[in-house]
Amino acid sequence: MAPNGQDVAAVNRLRLWQHRLLFPLATGLGYYLGAALGVAASTMSEGIAIFWLPNGILLAALLLVSRREWPPVLLAAVVAEIAADLPAFTLAQALGFAAVNLLECLLAAWLLQRAARPFALDRLRHVVLFGVYALGVACGLAAVLGASIYTLSGQATTTSFWAFWAIWWLGDGMGVLLITPLLLGWLRGPAQPAEQRRLEATVLFALTLLLAIWIFSQAGTDNFPRRPFLLFPLSLWAAIRFGVRGTASIGLLISAIAITATLNDVGPLLVATPADTVLLLQEYLAVLTFSSLALAALLQELRERNERLRIREMELHATHDELDRLNRELEARVAARTRELQQANQRLEALASIDPLTGVSNRRHFLEQAGIEISRAKRQALPLSVIMLDIDFFKSINDRFGHEAGDKVLVTLADTIHAALRSGDIFARLGGEEFIVMLPGQGISEAFQMAERLRLLIAQNAVPDYPVHVTVSAGVAGLENEAEEIDDLLRRADQGLYRAKSQGRNQVCLGQGMPPDRLAGT
Repeated sequence: MAPNGQDVAAVNRLRLWQHRLLFPLATGLGYYLGAALGVAASTMSEGIAIFWLPNGILLAALLLVSRREWPPVLLAAVVAEIAADLPAFTLAQALGFAAVNLLECLLAAWLLQRAARPFALDRLRHVVLFGVYALGVACGLAAVLGASIYTLSGQATTTSFWAFWAIWWLGDGMGVLLITPLLLGWLRGPAQPAEQRRLEATVLFALTLLLAIWIFSQAGTDNFPRRPFLLFPLSLWAAIRFGVRGTASIGLLISAIAITATLNDVGPLLVATPADTVLLLQEYLAVLTFSSLALAALLQELRERNERLRIREMELHATHDELDRLNRELEARVAARTRELQQANQRLEALASIDPLTGVSNRRHFLEQAGIEISRAKRQALPLSVIMLDIDFFKSINDRFGHEAGDKVLVTLADTIHAALRSGDIFARLGGEEFIVMLPGQGISEAFQMAERLRLLIAQNAVPDYPVHVTVSAGVAGLENEAEEIDDLLRRADQGLYRAKSQGRNQVCLGQGMPPDRLAGT
């Protein structure tokens, strides 16, 4: 039986609480073990450690979880700090150290998360921010507070405040530098490019182990110069081939051997006083580890950028045949689309210029063509006439037989007139039952004869399913001078149409000397 939604939600809540409980406990345990190791790794009478690993563990824990999960992690760190410090320090000092360490980690985590989220040390910028905010600002401020606790404790010591500050700063910085990148790299960092090079990784680890033991095991004068800088090539090897994870691991290995040797008073970094020895060792390990981490992050970033560029080049450099095929397909589609658009534009232009019922030109298209013909007639001194026709008693047709019969009358009349015209004549429906014909090259007498011919054809022509013959009245006007325009011709033709209507209809009249107003109800 499949689990329902409530069961799944309950399981998820249980896992969440396990995570919220186990993660702080693991952090506290790691903090305690690191603190115990740091207290044990002290070469000074004041108890200042060469490196302080707990802060590196706590900072990594804070960077791995959201800020809402910080309180239990911090509480676990406080308990672990007090438990680790009480054997060597008073309760007040332990509480003071806990406050300083928590302030350091909180400040570092807050600054790093504001600057880069998620923070993973996989970019050179992240490493630089890590060095400035965590190692510089947070550890430096904590060192001031920690050195003040030592100074104000009243213990007899020959070490100055600033020497305390420098050792504390570098000790905290070493712990953060060695542990935080290692934990972030393995718990959240991206997969490294050389992750599968197990044999090479084993060889590198073995060489680093043997060379570090050989360099830091010298005691007294040695004929062969065992110098710590001989370990730099191995750290660079890790940075180049194994990324941040490998670099942090090799750095921790070298640091463990160097610190162990120094605590046992052997190695090439022993100087006059314990404080100077600690400072020299811390400076060496800090330079070695930080420079290698920066190089590893830079190379990781360059590898990822090169991979993105390679993928992009593969996408851009497709085969020539494929590009040619795509180009031909695109050209064919563009050509087809262009033809479709041209045809659509032609259809739209036709729809915009043709009366949808009769199929002849509409008023707008007629006026455009008429303007062109009048200009040509004036320019070439050619005659030009117009005939305006109106169906007699059209309203009664609609009233008696319906609008469908009226539409058939209009269509039949338009077909009759169009069949009788020349190819160069312009025929249009002005609106309703009114039509106009323009006769380029025809004078007034020729236009009158054409109007009579059209009137007779219409009167003789039968309309399908309509029992009565249709008649029209017409007015004729001709272009008289160069000052006239289409409105003048239409006005005079309308006057002739008015005269034909007023004289009994079904006749043709010239539009001269008539008033512009038409009778209502014609």
